[in-house]
Amino acid sequence: MGKIMNRLDCRSITSIGVLLFLVNSLGAKDTPQNQFKIRNIELPLRNELWFLDETAAIQNHELVLDGRKSKSSAYYKIDQWGDVTLSAKFKVDPMPNGVLACGFVVRASDRKSYYYVHFDRTQAILVRSDPDKNWNEIKRATGLKKPANQWHSGILQIKGSKLTVSLNDTELFSANNDILKKGRIGFYANQGLVRVRDIVVSGTPTRAPKTFTTPPNNYVLVCTDAGAGGYEAFPDVCRMKDGRLICVFYAGYGHVALPNNLYPKGGRIAYCISENEGRTWSASKTLLDTPYDDRDPSITQLSDGRLICSYFNLRENIVDGSYNVGTWITISSDAGKNWSRPQLIQKGYACSSPIRELSSGRLILGLYKERNRKANGAVAISDNSGSSWRSPIIIDNIGAYLDAETDVIELEDGKLYAAMRGGQGADMHWATSSDMGGTWTKSESIGFPAHCPYLHRCPNGTIVMGTRIPATSIRLSKDECKTWSESFLVDSHTGAYPSIVNLNDNTSLIVYYEEGEGSNIRAKRFQTDGASIHWLPLK
Repeated sequence: MGKIMNRLDCRSITSIGVLLFLVNSLGAKDTPQNQFKIRNIELPLRNELWFLDETAAIQNHELVLDGRKSKSSAYYKIDQWGDVTLSAKFKVDPMPNGVLACGFVVRASDRKSYYYVHFDRTQAILVRSDPDKNWNEIKRATGLKKPANQWHSGILQIKGSKLTVSLNDTELFSANNDILKKGRIGFYANQGLVRVRDIVVSGTPTRAPKTFTTPPNNYVLVCTDAGAGGYEAFPDVCRMKDGRLICVFYAGYGHVALPNNLYPKGGRIAYCISENEGRTWSASKTLLDTPYDDRDPSITQLSDGRLICSYFNLRENIVDGSYNVGTWITISSDAGKNWSRPQLIQKGYACSSPIRELSSGRLILGLYKERNRKANGAVAISDNSGSSWRSPIIIDNIGAYLDAETDVIELEDGKLYAAMRGGQGADMHWATSSDMGGTWTKSESIGFPAHCPYLHRCPNGTIVMGTRIPATSIRLSKDECKTWSESFLVDSHTGAYPSIVNLNDNTSLIVYYEEGEGSNIRAKRFQTDGASIHWLPLK
């Protein structure tokens, strides 16, 4: 079927499509199904047929998208597609700076969920956007010749789970992704002024919903910048005696923030407080900032009312560039207003999970160590409320390389269960103790890869384990850690290092970080019935 010109409105397009479908169906029962599809429909460019941002307009039969200050987009209102080929010509005005990007969008179920190809100065990048993260990269082609101020022809095709990207009559690549099923088509401009014309679709349309929403974030931001370089990571949260929540985290200029000229003390430990069950958070304050890279903090409210913050720091060895590591604690007796002088409790070991206060009153802290190309988990024990600590008790790793990041939980029968990150291809491992951490069974594979385990008992008794891999996830155990469910995605960001606290309404709050430049701390609220995770609004 040839192009239908812009003078036809959307009603005419739909009527012609339905008529052709009926004629073909009646006359050729054995005709291949793809002959029933509407082909090469040129979408009319009229204001009433498009959702246009304030910076988008239709002028002279062109979409004009002004993305110079912020992203500018346009989506077709009337129809949506599952399998579709979207082609158009586009031109970007020349500018000295910016990526000068034009985006082609398919299967947009809302303004945050869609596939798109990002044509910038020299690349074509295929991406999936979701409500948590708008850049889940699938595949890219680089080194393209696509000068500004010239018209180019782009195509984004999706059929089933296969996406194909073409530029100027040359297929660049194909890739598979099977998450989004159907939705609107659209275009955007980012860091440039873009013109789009000759928009043609091929596929079988269905009527799109009347509304096209922007979903609210299903998370809240705990902190975006604590003043040490804009990179926030490795959070941990607990409830204080007065009912408020306190979240501690690492603040630096990158994943490792050693002292430099701009930040002479390197990474620091910061915290924020929530007085309304995690819905909003205070401005950040510094908890600790020594001359070294202070990192991976965790926080626990002890039964005597004291807050105890555990962390480790990195000190660079100027001789060979290696790191000297040590695990430290600092204590507050006034709800975080003042903190004690740091106390070194384990030299050569690191920690990434909180001190756990057991039913016996014993304190236990998961540790880990890498030396001579070997890595294992361990625990440290204090029987005098943290005044002194025993030497590390090593958990037998049976020869596996375990980055560990050990965490411990007390089970209903009084045993302790430890989860340990695997490294160099090893799965996560686990072990148990029948004497409150004094001795441990040999570790065993848990059956799946995962990092940075955090063990927590929810109000209904279900034990949840927050991890990284896949992305930021939760697994459930209804049988006291004997078996674990499949993973439930928390966020497509891959930072993880999660921490969980129960809320007053028998739901739970999980905090985690994003990873990457400018990483932030996020929080989400959920409830579990033991079989699944149900995400709940925080506002």
